[in-house]
Amino acid sequence: MHPTRIYADFNGLVRSPRNSARTAVVLDTFGSLRDLCNAGLILSEGLPLIAVDWSDENEDLEGHGTAHYDRDKKWWVVEFDEIGVRYVPAGNRDPVKEFLCVACRQPLPLNAPGEAFHPEGRCGSCGTSFTAAYSPPPLTT
Repeated sequence: MHPTRIYADFNGLVRSPRNSARTAVVLDTFGSLRDLCNAGLILSEGLPLIAVDWSDENEDLEGHGTAHYDRDKKWWVVEFDEIGVRYVPAGNRDPVKEFLCVACRQPLPLNAPGEAFHPEGRCGSCGTSFTAAYSPPPLTT
């Protein structure tokens, strides 16, 4: 299985909560959530992902890594592998015009430009939270 490519804002680079010698990017934007939902993925520890952000008109920033949940900060990150972040040729820049329910795959409402996203929303078809892809992992004992 190839890792899924998702948007991540590389202005949110942090030290990994799992391994402080590694860099990670926080998955806290609507673009990350939309890409996860459209791929039908709910984050889980160790899930392989490729985080991507625009660099300029000709190239993107890309980091291969795995998902990890920071229980102190209450957010998910992609911890980059030993190669870290690299420049790659620019990918598809067409705007994504759909936001699918991560559970039932039905379209969710997209807000008008400038309108705030409502993370407390639920799918009108199955009742799944709009932010289910970001759910914290279960506590282990």
